[in-house]
Amino acid sequence: MNSRESYIQEEAEWIEESGETPEVAFYESVFYLTEKEDGPKLTLSPSDIKLLENAVIYRYKNIILRDLDYTNRGSTVFRGIKRAIINYERLKKYQSRKNKVVSGQKEEISRVLAEYMVRECRDISEGRLYTTINYNREKLEGFAKELGVNINPECLELCFKQIPLTFDEVYRATLLTERNDYPYKFLYNKGNCFEIVIFNEDKEQLSISLKICMDGKTNKQDIRLKADAIYRSIPKSEAPWNIL
Repeated sequence: MNSRESYIQEEAEWIEESGETPEVAFYESVFYLTEKEDGPKLTLSPSDIKLLENAVIYRYKNIILRDLDYTNRGSTVFRGIKRAIINYERLKKYQSRKNKVVSGQKEEISRVLAEYMVRECRDISEGRLYTTINYNREKLEGFAKELGVNINPECLELCFKQIPLTFDEVYRATLLTERNDYPYKFLYNKGNCFEIVIFNEDKEQLSISLKICMDGKTNKQDIRLKADAIYRSIPKSEAPWNIL
């Protein structure tokens, strides 16, 4: 691979690993390759542009799959179903503008969505009192229909009866639930905010907690219900000592 090809390949790989806006990464790469003062100042061929555009599609797809991967709920990269649907719409528009079709893409996304819904319904059926679906039912059903995913109506009813969490609340609730070395939980009432914390047997608190606070769209009763639902869903014992 000559130096020219190396530059372009490196930028394609950078786009594939870029952040939440791969189209922005594409234009940054083109600018670097063609115009930036300390760049290689290349003249890009149609095949070069195609390689970079394919990297945008690859990144979009991976972001969508990331947010539909149920195992990612306890990761800081998780953004949930709402972001997955938004990015799927962006991906479709981008592919339409570029007249690109990727074989197997829809099937891959549909498979992950179906698995997400099965696991979501299972966890709620087993007693969890909140849902990780952070979007409205109509949007989810439209997304599933387009992908050819048949979601059990009883599953949908079950999910949308639960209290929805933001993606950050999902991450923190999952983290608190899965830290087996911290077996005790406690719910602080701080007036306009509730905070859920977990402790280990030495009475040490995990550095990460979950705060549910009032804002202009909620009242104290609503945040109390949400905090209580999350707290009761964490399968740990209440702290057996007095906490000030």
